[in-house]
Amino acid sequence: MCLIELRDRVLMLPSLEKRMTFLQKEIKEAKSEVSNLLRQYEREKRDVEQMKNGSLSAFMFKLIGKYEDKLEKEQQEELNAKLAYDRASVHLESLISEREELHSRIDALKAEEKQYRAELDDRRREISGKLSELNGVRYAELENERNAIVSQITEIEEALKIVVRAKGTAYKIEESLDSAEGWATWDMFTRGGIITHIAKYSHIDEAEENFDILSHELRELKAELVGIEGLRIEGFTEISSGQRAVDFWLDNIFTSWAVRDKIQDNAQKISELIKDIERVETALKSKLSDKEREFVKNKKAEEELLLSV
Repeated sequence: MCLIELRDRVLMLPSLEKRMTFLQKEIKEAKSEVSNLLRQYEREKRDVEQMKNGSLSAFMFKLIGKYEDKLEKEQQEELNAKLAYDRASVHLESLISEREELHSRIDALKAEEKQYRAELDDRRREISGKLSELNGVRYAELENERNAIVSQITEIEEALKIVVRAKGTAYKIEESLDSAEGWATWDMFTRGGIITHIAKYSHIDEAEENFDILSHELRELKAELVGIEGLRIEGFTEISSGQRAVDFWLDNIFTSWAVRDKIQDNAQKISELIKDIERVETALKSKLSDKEREFVKNKKAEEELLLSV
């Protein structure tokens, strides 16, 4: 590897170290979330066990003929808590895996940086006195320009990786909301009962859990964005547990209609968010192309200068 190529690789270090700092913070938050979701899952699991083992509340629900519905509701809450815990665990594992891969890249670059510094010292001693004062100033200008270009290219590439992940998560949310809307419509006009209710909220929960992941990814993206303005991020309209209880126990067409309206509102917002993400992706790709052209131009100017020595 020539000295110039070695230097170009070493210039990625600051951006990767910045990414590592942010990633460490994300992992800490993800670990806390996994712990909280595990406790929630364990609570829901105990509630189901108590219902099955004949608790006082189970006895009361049997008296009023609501035991099976209540048990099924508790089991669904346990399942939702387990799914939320599993998804958060997978997200944490992906962050840890990314950190390990990034750590390896940084270690390798630090070794190359040490090699580069040694070779650079040898080169400076070799060409000392051969560059005129004017050429020496120009060489320093090109080097500073190149350092800035490579740093920006690295940051843009890291941002694009996050964009790809965020867009994939957003599409999953859109798919879940589309399914939830279908079940909500079916529930409204057929009075489908507990099965359609569970199916509807299963997809809503899935969308909400993926939105938590998307929120992490968008925070990462905002931290990585360089010179990109106009990113607009809309939050979801929440579907509260109280509204779910009304929809479940009363099974009223008006409450079902309100829930479907909220699903449609969320679907519209995620559609707008996907457009925002794609707009940022297009802007980043354009910026990357510009910087790559600047890099090539700088490299040619530097080669011409070195050849003139």
